[in-house]
Amino acid sequence: MENENNNLFQVNLKGMIALLSEHIYSNPNTFVRELLQNCVDAITALRNIDENYSGRIDVYLNDDGSLTFQDNGIGLKEEEVYRFLTVIGESSKRETPDADDYIGRFGIGLLSCFVVTNEITVESRSAMGKQAVRWCGKVDGTYQTTLPAEEWPIGSRVILIPKKEWSHLFEYETFKKILQNYGEVLPHPIYLHNQGKEELVNTPAPIWLDPKATRKELLDHGTKVFQSSALDVFRIHTENGKVNGVLYILPFRTQFSVRNSHKVYLKRMLLSEDDCNLLPPWAFFIRCLINADGLLSTASRESFVSNDLLKDARKEIGNAIKEYLKGLIENNREMFNKILDVHYFHIKAIAAEDNELLRLFIDYLPFETSKGMRNFGNIRSTDNVIRYTRNIEDFRQVRRIAGSQGWLVINAAYTFDETLLKKSARLLPELTLEEVSPARLLEQFAEVEASAEHIDFEKKASELLKPFGCICRLKHFTPADTPVIFVAEEKETGTKAANNPLAAVLGAINAQKQTPPTLTFNADNE
Repeated sequence: MENENNNLFQVNLKGMIALLSEHIYSNPNTFVRELLQNCVDAITALRNIDENYSGRIDVYLNDDGSLTFQDNGIGLKEEEVYRFLTVIGESSKRETPDADDYIGRFGIGLLSCFVVTNEITVESRSAMGKQAVRWCGKVDGTYQTTLPAEEWPIGSRVILIPKKEWSHLFEYETFKKILQNYGEVLPHPIYLHNQGKEELVNTPAPIWLDPKATRKELLDHGTKVFQSSALDVFRIHTENGKVNGVLYILPFRTQFSVRNSHKVYLKRMLLSEDDCNLLPPWAFFIRCLINADGLLSTASRESFVSNDLLKDARKEIGNAIKEYLKGLIENNREMFNKILDVHYFHIKAIAAEDNELLRLFIDYLPFETSKGMRNFGNIRSTDNVIRYTRNIEDFRQVRRIAGSQGWLVINAAYTFDETLLKKSARLLPELTLEEVSPARLLEQFAEVEASAEHIDFEKKASELLKPFGCICRLKHFTPADTPVIFVAEEKETGTKAANNPLAAVLGAINAQKQTPPTLTFNADNE
């Protein structure tokens, strides 16, 4: 005989469902993850009692269109069903001593199912008792608890009947992809049942978590997962957050503003395809496939809680990337050069923030110069005086003329370049850093011997240019095929001015400077 009682939820369930579907969870597929998490947590709880116990998860796409999630975990007693399913926000794992082993929060997580169904049925028998219990909750906020007379096996079943608008999610191929996406590397086998057939849909022992996997196996697996090859791959492990996995070096150049795709797992359940702030901000040339056993997830379980533990884990991962690059310089220069050819901009970002890595990398980093691209080791081997311009317009003006003075000038207008040069000068005392400007170059040009013709030319040209606040000069300089140089220095500010020649000219005209805008004619040009 069955005992029966009817009650009401203790919150506005419709409001809770709207909150879940519209604000907390990013897509309707979330209910699959939540149900998988409940199964894993139930299995984990029973394994904590019996370490030889072997768990499994069975998912049924039934002929009547309903869905059943079944586990052989610890199950729920009647009082636990009431406590954990009818008091919204209560958790079966909140106060247990082994709570770190759990990734779900049964009460709230189960409510995510109401996004795709109007009714949830939970059938369970606890390993701590013989009495089975059935709980049925409806979207209108009512629920019913019954105690079936028959004996059930230990474990739990959750049964859903999909809303019409979400029935496409329950079609075999679509649902299989969702199930694999979330549960692919869970440590317990997941079997999908449909039309009398049973299929294992996950890999409880993924190769990327196997310490014996070869570099080739990891590279091949990364190509399969991300649909893209990688230049190289290396393992990482952190004490903070217990992060394990592999990092792939992208084979193409990326921008800081572009987000790469990743696979980040929490206790083997897919958390996100974002890096979840585990990578340092300069590591945009890295793609990660990692699992964290010791970090905490947010309420939506789609990212990590931003706390000191996450910060320390990120620092460890940053150090691991630096050590990897350092190892390549010492042991595999060919691979380092391949990575540098593609990702020198990001390696500059690393060197700019770390003096130890700057010492290690600086000679290999490329810079644009008046004599083409050169690495810093080549630049400083020719002269201990390192000359540079701060903005692109100055560099364009001095590039050709600098050669006539025997100078090699670096274009330091790019992000990190000026910072790297200044830090290098501090770390390497034998170097002298010297900023070069077009006005400085004008000082190096030879004066033209005064003559009536030259004086008359300068006077007439200056009169024509006077309305523009510009003066004229006539000098000797090389190369001779350069007829004229216009110099208008940008106004000095606390930050680097925009690389806009018109703004530079207007700023120079309006500012009171010792060197006004100057048009210098080449007396050696025919």
